[in-house]
Amino acid sequence: MPDAESFVAAIAANPADDLPRLVFADWLDENGDPARAAFIRDHVQLAKTRPGTDEFQTLFRKCADTLKANLPAWIKPACDAFGQPAVWTPGKAVGGWFPISVMRPDDPVGLRSVDFSRGFIGSVSLTLIPGTPVRGVDELLRLHPVSDLALRSIIDTENWSRVVTDRMRNIPTLRLLGVSSGIVTGRIFTSDVFAGVTRLTALMAREIDVLCRSRMAKQLTALTVAGFPGVIAALAEFPLDDKLQEFGIAPPGRDTPAVADWSAVSRVSFRPTLKRLDLTRCGMTDDGLAAFARGEEWVRLQGLKLGGNLFGDRGWADFCRGWRTPELTYLDASRNRLTDAGAEMLARSGMLKTLRVIDLRGNRIAGRGAVALARAVAEGKVNKLLLAGNPVGKRETATVKGLLGERVDLA
Repeated sequence: MPDAESFVAAIAANPADDLPRLVFADWLDENGDPARAAFIRDHVQLAKTRPGTDEFQTLFRKCADTLKANLPAWIKPACDAFGQPAVWTPGKAVGGWFPISVMRPDDPVGLRSVDFSRGFIGSVSLTLIPGTPVRGVDELLRLHPVSDLALRSIIDTENWSRVVTDRMRNIPTLRLLGVSSGIVTGRIFTSDVFAGVTRLTALMAREIDVLCRSRMAKQLTALTVAGFPGVIAALAEFPLDDKLQEFGIAPPGRDTPAVADWSAVSRVSFRPTLKRLDLTRCGMTDDGLAAFARGEEWVRLQGLKLGGNLFGDRGWADFCRGWRTPELTYLDASRNRLTDAGAEMLARSGMLKTLRVIDLRGNRIAGRGAVALARAVAEGKVNKLLLAGNPVGKRETATVKGLLGERVDLA
């Protein structure tokens, strides 16, 4: 006779498959928990529904109402395992995710926050302070098919050994947001319990050398590091294969220098295999963007995120002239300082031959630049041009909408 734990184990073993989740929902109906069953079905459907549609909004509100009515009961077992009260605060929902904070402001507890995804807690953030109950992590993973685990404040090997559990084997995404010991880091990167990790965020520079020599490096498909000085040079020893396809540099933190040599980014060993590169909010200036543009060719890159940086038209001119991304289909340069001149540079760029989505929201592009860009992409392959948050006048807005219709977003 199956029980809840066996269903959760099946879901954790096949996190992308919705069928085990829906089978569990049927079982919950038969065993007296119709609210949880309905939430799982609705939330699974929400993940398949296009955001912004009426159907999405209706499902989203229904899921939110069900979740609100049943918390903290649904998180109480996890909180109990950590010796915490089931006190919760809803976070800002993004897409179909429902983030929940379970940490009181004055309480340095073990379980920090959870995110519900497709009916279950899918993402967990833990602050592993000394004294964190050893059964807490194991119990949480027994109850929920967690696929994204964030670890903070691991200060020594004893602390780590008390919370490690074989149930971590099915976790594909690991985020290390504060590990105080290089010895502990080595244990994490070489531990058999993380044999399933394919996506890693490691936000401390000294971890990179250890990572490059570890078994985990050879299984990663996505890697994000903090933009501390020297971090790119440390990646020179990263093993070269065809697995790593996504790379990102996270903001290094307040009052911390960003990457000093942006041209070095294109010299990382795994550049030839990358399909997606995320340089969002990295403090990249005009000089930094120009240096990045002078780097090596990104032969397989399909997606590039440059949003939230500090560059304007001067660096953008070098980027457009130094176009070295022959397969680029997605470009995000939102929330920078681009003006009409920058939009006109992109309109003349060879990148328009391959781009499908262009995100220029939150810049300083007025009517002239918006119209020039719209005319350039009207007959091309671009199927979405995002210009919301730019000072485009009413007359130019009408012209752009006339040229592109639903392909442009100016709201």
